[in-house]
Amino acid sequence: MKPPQNGPRLHLTAHERDEVCRLLRQRLSQARVLAYGSRVQGWSAERPVKSHSDLDLVVLDPVSDLALAELRADLDDSDLPWRVDLARLADLPATLQQAVQARGFELLAGRAISP
Repeated sequence: MKPPQNGPRLHLTAHERDEVCRLLRQRLSQARVLAYGSRVQGWSAERPVKSHSDLDLVVLDPVSDLALAELRADLDDSDLPWRVDLARLADLPATLQQAVQARGFELLAGRAISP
């Protein structure tokens, strides 16, 4: 599913996005996962995304430590050309939690979260 034409978009190739989504569905099929940071258009000052910029993901729903560890291992073993940082929303500082919830990109649904 593509993001709305007027909403933020994720700076990933179709192959990269498919791979990330496949791994998320495999390990966290029932959890909502948002992307945030430099790979989300409009997150910060509009600067070109560097090819080596990491992908920041946050899990909104409760998931086990084992599921997160397995997903991290899958992401590390994948052919993605950059690092993926994965965190639980509750583990982020409060100000970042608010920003993620307001401007994050719901990766699996392919749409921005409305504030």
